[in-house]
Amino acid sequence: MMMSEVEHVLLSELLQWYTLQRHDYLNHWQVIMGNLQLQQPEKALAYMKETVALQEQEQKIAHIQEPALAAILLGLLIGLRQNGIKATLDFPEGMKKKDFWRDHWQEEYVAGLYGYTRECLDVSSQSQLLSNVTAEVYLFEELGGLTCQVIIEDEETVLFDKQLKLEMTPK
Repeated sequence: MMMSEVEHVLLSELLQWYTLQRHDYLNHWQVIMGNLQLQQPEKALAYMKETVALQEQEQKIAHIQEPALAAILLGLLIGLRQNGIKATLDFPEGMKKKDFWRDHWQEEYVAGLYGYTRECLDVSSQSQLLSNVTAEVYLFEELGGLTCQVIIEDEETVLFDKQLKLEMTPK
């Protein structure tokens, strides 16, 4: 089976994200150990809770049974976090089932969705000077396909709100 160019890029990015995650993981442990050595367990616990909360959104991706989509969304959430943006991910319960993706996913979606998430990350990188920027990522089913929507906003302004409709082509 041949990998597409986008799939090669995704694989390369996933390896970069893994390296970054591993580095962050070790840094988190050092902060926790430092607080414990300084006899500040309450600070260690608060830091652990904050760190776990950030990881919960990325953990949701493990429930998506379509590997290319999961890789694209993971790259998006990690990229947003790297740009200082807290992101949430929301999708219907039915999307956790492998059968759903067998009926609703097409390989042609990969390139378009990847390009869409790169556009989102470009906008998010331009908002690094703003404070309290958040992002909401939604996946939902529509008649004849799927839609992904990303909303990036600060406390006063919507910086990005765009939907990508992925329409099914007859098989």
